[in-house]
Amino acid sequence: MNLIEISDRFPTELSCIEYAENIRFGKKVKCAYCGSDKLSVRRPDYRHKCFNCNKSTSVTVNTELHDTRLPLKTWFYAVSVITDAKKGMSALQLQRNISVSYPTAFTMYHKLRELMMQENKGTPELEGIVEMDETFIGGKPRKFNNPCYEPKRRSELDLLLEKYENEGYDFSPKESSRAKCKKDSKRGRGTDAMKVVGIVERNGNVVAEVMETLSYENLRDMVKKYVDTKDSVLITDNYKGYNSMKKIIDHIIIDHKELYSYKGMNSNSIESFWAIVERGIMGQYHSVSPEKLPNYVAEFVYRYNNRKDTTIMFYELLERLLETKNK
Repeated sequence: MNLIEISDRFPTELSCIEYAENIRFGKKVKCAYCGSDKLSVRRPDYRHKCFNCNKSTSVTVNTELHDTRLPLKTWFYAVSVITDAKKGMSALQLQRNISVSYPTAFTMYHKLRELMMQENKGTPELEGIVEMDETFIGGKPRKFNNPCYEPKRRSELDLLLEKYENEGYDFSPKESSRAKCKKDSKRGRGTDAMKVVGIVERNGNVVAEVMETLSYENLRDMVKKYVDTKDSVLITDNYKGYNSMKKIIDHIIIDHKELYSYKGMNSNSIESFWAIVERGIMGQYHSVSPEKLPNYVAEFVYRYNNRKDTTIMFYELLERLLETKNK
């Protein structure tokens, strides 16, 4: 659902409110506090007065939008631009697109990500050919980009540096752009990088979770949680944490030291998902905190599972925003 379609279907704040009321209440608008349909006509602020409980009510009361001060139209536009971006977008870009402050854009986006997290909770069991793999986010600077290490001498570059510095050029990096020193930095497993494990059904949906420790027990529990182990075959690489998976599920190991695919037996689907995640984080978000990483992972899972129709994402997120909270 792109912005032109949104502006055509919901041209005014009232049109957005009426659509939201239909989602939440159906054909008859009711009081969000007591459920009565004895309401006054709509006031200039788009609210109703309930003649039963004498309260001022609106469609956002006791929903995810309960305390919002933004027009519903702004929320509709935010959901539209976010769901239309395949690899996501930064909060700064959202701020520019819908003309709100950065803190507001950041808060709005993470509220929507929290709603996207329901995807893992509601995904049916994966079955058939399923692929499992892990990726690492952050915490792994390359040695030649780590200021803890003295770079290897390059005589030709030293000569050029001396020449141009004598001519008045200054190549010193700004303090704000200096890479951080990380001693004893490693890459891959066994580092301080944040670990994310994913399972994808061939030509189907994906689930992914941040995992603190890559152990057989944790990986096994994830398979049991999301995969129909009786009617599926699992494909992984040769990481030792997967070696005992044959105890719970039919298991094929592809040794990536020798080959990546053999007659269709590969983990290319999950690798493709990781490519989207890594490019999204590097190209859009640039860095994520450990506390918020599950939200970002949930966003990529949600996008992947609804990749064939972004319109579904738009209407589904609106419905989740307007669901009545448990009192």
